[in-house]
Amino acid sequence: MNRIIAIGFSAIVVLVLLSGCTGTAPQAGQPTTGPTTGPTGIPTTIQALSTQPSPTDAVPAAYLVEVQVQKNTIATTPDIMVSYRDGVGAYLVVSMEVEVVRSDGIVEMQTVATPDQSTNVVLAGTTGTDRVIVYVTYANGATYKIYDNIAPFQSLNPY
Repeated sequence: MNRIIAIGFSAIVVLVLLSGCTGTAPQAGQPTTGPTTGPTGIPTTIQALSTQPSPTDAVPAAYLVEVQVQKNTIATTPDIMVSYRDGVGAYLVVSMEVEVVRSDGIVEMQTVATPDQSTNVVLAGTTGTDRVIVYVTYANGATYKIYDNIAPFQSLNPY
């Protein structure tokens, strides 16, 4: 009986050792590309986001909401602030996701549940030209990209 337990335990140890990762993880701040495995074990592909904006989605008139994007003009803290400004579809919004694709390749994201007129999202920017993308999810489950534009750094001192 003890021999069977010892063999079973040895087999489990061998299987655990063989199932370990053999690759290396990407360094912090480096974009990830290529196939990966999602939480369900199904392979997914993550593409590095471009700093060039793409067209926004056509949002139905009853769902329209607005955001305002500002970039700090101080080089030591070139933060990007996205302010939710409501609209006719504000009562239907369940979340807002803000993504900043920085000129150094780092992507920062923040999601806010049920934003209102006092909602401001502040993410770190660079002294280069960054891209800001805003997605809004509605009560019916639909998600629309409502903003996608660049946020160039503009110093207060033009010289």
